[in-house]
Amino acid sequence: MKTIMDLITEYIDNIGNGYPIFTSDIHDYVLNEIEDAKPLVINEYINRYEKNNNNFVRYKKGIYYKCIDTVFGKTKIKQGELIRRLYLEDEEEVYGYETGPSFINRMGLTTQVPKYTYFATNKNRVDKCSNTIELVKPMVKVTKENFKYLQILDVISNKYGVPFEVDNPNEIIRDVIDDNNLGFEGLLYYATFYKDNGIYKKIANLARGGN
Repeated sequence: MKTIMDLITEYIDNIGNGYPIFTSDIHDYVLNEIEDAKPLVINEYINRYEKNNNNFVRYKKGIYYKCIDTVFGKTKIKQGELIRRLYLEDEEEVYGYETGPSFINRMGLTTQVPKYTYFATNKNRVDKCSNTIELVKPMVKVTKENFKYLQILDVISNKYGVPFEVDNPNEIIRDVIDDNNLGFEGLLYYATFYKDNGIYKKIANLARGGN
């Protein structure tokens, strides 16, 4: 029978270098095999593993990663993966999405490069892992089923007032709607959560094919 330390080692060995390793995920992995394992005991073993493995690094409370020693020092945590897990999604659920000026720029609607990358996330009260990130509260709880609707509605409502610098903004927006198989009925439903009466006119214009 595998011990708690065996399971911790097994879990960590299966994670690539630089990828965030959450204490909560280690707990789930151990408890799946040893149902009566106590969380405090698991934490003690994680601490012991950390002391005995120099390349297992604590990023912050509850988050670790494996690093590699190079001539420039130890490698860093993969920031993109950390952002994904902290603010956007894990293997089971979606709880956030990119929004605001940074997403509008990524869609090609503006050439303005914002200072911050914006994320609408259910976890908007957690600590920011970078000074170039802005976390905002979504209009409604983000799920796997609605995040694409909310993301495009944020663009349509454009509460940040980002100027669209293209001749065909609605065409670009419609392409995103079509590419993600979003229906106008769904857009109208989720639009009810926005405090923007003008959003309905914009959706209607998109549906008619106006620019």
